[in-house]
Amino acid sequence: MTNQYMTKLYHDLLSNSPQTVTIDIPADMGTGQISQVVTKQGAVVSDWKMNYFSDMNVQGVSCEDYIQFLFCFNDGVSWNIADARQSVSIQKGESCIYRGHGKMEYLCYSGKKDFLFKNIKIPMPYFHKILNDYFEDSEINAYEKKLLTGISKVSVTPYMEHIFAEVKDFTQYRGGLGYLFLESKVFELLSVYLSEVLELSILSSSYISISKSDRDSITEAKRIIDSQLAFAPSCEELSQQVHLSLTKLTRGFSSFYGMPIHQYIIEQRLIQAAQLLLDGDWNVGEVAAIVGYGKPSNFAAAFKKKYGVAPKHYRETRFNHTKQ
Repeated sequence: MTNQYMTKLYHDLLSNSPQTVTIDIPADMGTGQISQVVTKQGAVVSDWKMNYFSDMNVQGVSCEDYIQFLFCFNDGVSWNIADARQSVSIQKGESCIYRGHGKMEYLCYSGKKDFLFKNIKIPMPYFHKILNDYFEDSEINAYEKKLLTGISKVSVTPYMEHIFAEVKDFTQYRGGLGYLFLESKVFELLSVYLSEVLELSILSSSYISISKSDRDSITEAKRIIDSQLAFAPSCEELSQQVHLSLTKLTRGFSSFYGMPIHQYIIEQRLIQAAQLLLDGDWNVGEVAAIVGYGKPSNFAAAFKKKYGVAPKHYRETRFNHTKQ
């Protein structure tokens, strides 16, 4: 009786857990696969990994029922939108957000290229509910104006990569916990993305004294930091590279991103380090060097301060936590 009960319980948990649906690229066309998982709220999280033997032309209608986040991690692609006379492209290290427009899109995947995309589609009613639950009317209007018209692009940050790396951990949870975990990652990514793509434009009215060219320089400084995190330039070097005075750069960066440049670099390095410790076979000294710490002892102290555990025990702690 007990065995039957446990068997039924386990079966029910599995059937009520998020399920990944995978489609393999036909062997005569290329290699790779497309996989997706759907949350309880209808958000679709998908991975696209493809390499076609020859150019592959694809066309389809962009569904108006979703707002999409597209992230490019390898070779880029471009597509044309019918009736709009518009061409859109996305390259390695870029992401974009746009609402489906109900028009036909034409896309060509070039042959013998490695495509790696991650995509999140959020149903429009759910997206509106999130905005209404967490933002004031003035903020909602600004967000909708920015997000629901046209296409917004932003660089993929180490933090975004960290979130995607964690998404796959949903398989370690059963039943509603799996859905809850997935939902939390969609929320986390959405909040990070809103901050990245909208903060400068939406809050610019709060920084009237800062010109658009100065705001662009501050954004460029952040992009430089994200692209060379381990060897991030000093504030003085950044100032020269983005052609902005040191005072304007440091004050503007703190205003826009909520922390000084030095602290931002530390935070991003530790996020990257945590992911390396989880996914790789690196020792603490190697991870410290990879993320830009000259002394492993300084890295270990900073890591423990942020995560509450020494880096050498981090993977074990996370693994034990997910098993509980």
